[in-house]
Amino acid sequence: MRKPRQYEVKTSFLKKVLLMISIMLLLTVFLSAKELICVCENVNDFPTVIGDSEKILDTNPGMGIEAVYLLEKKLGVKITIKRLPWKRCLQELKTGKADLLFTASFKEKRKEIGKYPEINGKVDPNRKFSSSSYAFYKLKSSPLDFTGKNYSTFTKLVGAPRGYSIVEDLKKKGLKIDEGPSTLIDFKKLMNNRIQAVAALELTGDFYLTSNPNLSAKIEKMKPLITEKPYYFMISHQFYNSNKELSEKVWDTIAEIREDPDFKKKLKNYLK
Repeated sequence: MRKPRQYEVKTSFLKKVLLMISIMLLLTVFLSAKELICVCENVNDFPTVIGDSEKILDTNPGMGIEAVYLLEKKLGVKITIKRLPWKRCLQELKTGKADLLFTASFKEKRKEIGKYPEINGKVDPNRKFSSSSYAFYKLKSSPLDFTGKNYSTFTKLVGAPRGYSIVEDLKKKGLKIDEGPSTLIDFKKLMNNRIQAVAALELTGDFYLTSNPNLSAKIEKMKPLITEKPYYFMISHQFYNSNKELSEKVWDTIAEIREDPDFKKKLKNYLK
């Protein structure tokens, strides 16, 4: 006996609904299981990432890494962190081998490498991860003076981290820059009188001085500070184009993490 037409229509509709539900479940499983690759540099950048190594410390690994751990939980995605030389981090992001990078100050030409959080076509400072200041460091025995404007007093080489935005800024001021792999190595060059001063992230420079009596006995920070800059999580163009909603959620969540009271408390413990 032939089934009624109405029954066939309902059965067909039910099959379509079940198929759509199955597809949505599969997509949910895929998204939840998707692994994101996040890169950061392999030298000490206190307090964002701690230690001069490709390894991530088990305790107090750095606030950037702490933020990624929270990001994993809040978004429900797996994030693998790789520590690499800074220029390689940028290259991995540009080629799409890495999905995320932390942290980078804004440079117009870096927009070719990856995406910053934006609003109305401009970088959105409300979704930054942090703000950091740059300072000059010199030997205590040096007569070098800095007022905030007299860059002409720097007549010899100034050390600065290779690939950092401060390098280009200081070159525009007429300074001769010796780019090195890390601030610690720059401090050692300064101790050996191979350079006249060091330009470094203030928190990184201060960290080395407070944790190394041999350095703090001979090196001091100069005032005023050079500049203060916001720092962002960048996302590869490839990942953003395929996952726009998730990408925007990453930046929104980073802003939430930054303002979280428990996260701020953890930062204070790092700074102690």
